[in-house]
Amino acid sequence: MTITVSADGQDPARPPANGAGLEASLRILSDRAKPGLRALLAGSDSGQPSWGHVFLREDWLASFAKLFDLPPVQGGPGEQIPIRLEVEDDARLGRRLIISMSDWPTPAQAAADARLRQDLESQGLWRRGGRPDRLRQLVAVIPQGGGPRWDALAPGLQARHDGRITHLAEREVDLDDADAVIAALGDAADFVHWGGADAVLVVTGDRRIGSRTFSDRRVVEAACAIGAPLLTLAGPVPTLVDRLAWHSSPIPGAIEITIAEILRGELEQADRPRLERIAAALIRARPEGDATADAPF
Repeated sequence: MTITVSADGQDPARPPANGAGLEASLRILSDRAKPGLRALLAGSDSGQPSWGHVFLREDWLASFAKLFDLPPVQGGPGEQIPIRLEVEDDARLGRRLIISMSDWPTPAQAAADARLRQDLESQGLWRRGGRPDRLRQLVAVIPQGGGPRWDALAPGLQARHDGRITHLAEREVDLDDADAVIAALGDAADFVHWGGADAVLVVTGDRRIGSRTFSDRRVVEAACAIGAPLLTLAGPVPTLVDRLAWHSSPIPGAIEITIAEILRGELEQADRPRLERIAAALIRARPEGDATADAPF
């Protein structure tokens, strides 16, 4: 979502540096006076004064969601929406303050992610698996109630499941709840250990914008302990779990191609001439006119 407002007449809302890409947040406020979304625009330093208020009409929010095929844009009181601020000089409109929803981590968060990865590597826990040789069983950790990325990928996986090509085990979870995600990854690890699953797919991209679930230490540790190749359907900004995966893409079609390549590899590795000779030999060995040849025992 991008909002533009004139910066010339709103000195308190002007970022301190031109084009610096300042990190900030919109805190949703309760407002019963009129429908819509009212938020407090503030910087990352809670000790500094806020920059002002932003109000979005309800019909504008609905039109925006419909235009981009998104669920209704909603926010509860107190919810923090991460945003990025830029100042743009337009020859016709003049200087504008651009406010956009941001999924990129702040510098402090990026540094924390780097330290976490380094720590896991030093402990020998950060292990990226390679592409599996086969895909007969796939465990998918998916968004509760669906999501745009998962909804685009699911039909192909379901068709293979129905065709008895790849068994699909789905585990729905609230992707913004770290404890629930940890439990789901634990269930996936159990399926790998006891059920022999060949890979685990995590739909990290259908989380809420700005969610840090898949960079949470406990979640990343649970992903490291899965014990099978990890595949992620990511968002525009990769998380630590996405970087751990052997393959990650924000495009459902790219994940489809990757899965097809695994299945194609299975086909190439199969000794098809030998299987055809076995089938021919069994057919030739079947006695003609034997009434018991078709008996179900």
